[in-house]
Amino acid sequence: MTTEHAPASVPATAPAPATAPATALAQRFADRLADLGLTEAQAAAKAGMSTAYLHRVLELDRAFDPPALLRLAAVLGLEYRELVTGPPEDHAPGRASDLASGSANAPAVAGPPVLGELTVDECWQRLGSSGLGRIARNGPDGPLVRPVGYLVHDRTVLYRTDADGPLSPRPNGGTPSDTVAFEVDRADRDLDQGWSVLLTGPLEYVTEPALLAELPQPPAHGRWVRLTPATVTGRSIRSVRR
Repeated sequence: MTTEHAPASVPATAPAPATAPATALAQRFADRLADLGLTEAQAAAKAGMSTAYLHRVLELDRAFDPPALLRLAAVLGLEYRELVTGPPEDHAPGRASDLASGSANAPAVAGPPVLGELTVDECWQRLGSSGLGRIARNGPDGPLVRPVGYLVHDRTVLYRTDADGPLSPRPNGGTPSDTVAFEVDRADRDLDQGWSVLLTGPLEYVTEPALLAELPQPPAHGRWVRLTPATVTGRSIRSVRR
């Protein structure tokens, strides 16, 4: 029996090459992390998001979640458009793509966005009684992010979804592995200020007859689901204008 050996010029245990970032935005993000000596997990935590959601934001580029990118820019100490479109020499002044709003006449920022913390009460105040948010969870094919219309009831979030669908409670719901994230954010058209609220916790079906009787019952199929948050965090975002 013979044993094959790798050529002398190539180590038999040569490490696999690192995967290159999928987008130019992801590359700028990675380069800035290296400059600051931060890890992805540290940057995601400072911006109030999971690493899975961070990867989603970077992969889908600026059209997916502009406020999330604004928070990341603040964490990295960059201007919003410097993170999104590159340093000034990489883009012409006044391009409409410089801002997620598409406004070429927006006032120029004088520095990186300022990121602030919201209290739990301030987070619930901003959520209001209803609105549109996003649910993010790990699915069989990777991270899953879907928009949902929601209602707030006794500091829980209620939304309607198809029974046994991707956003429904899992049979063993309530376990740490089944924790989902719920995010709501708002920003004005020029992105000079805004806020973001992030809730994490388990899901369960609403089963109380009295509560179900009070909830809207549209003709669409689906069941009411409740997210009882274990954590409630929020960020305010403000850009300094000249």
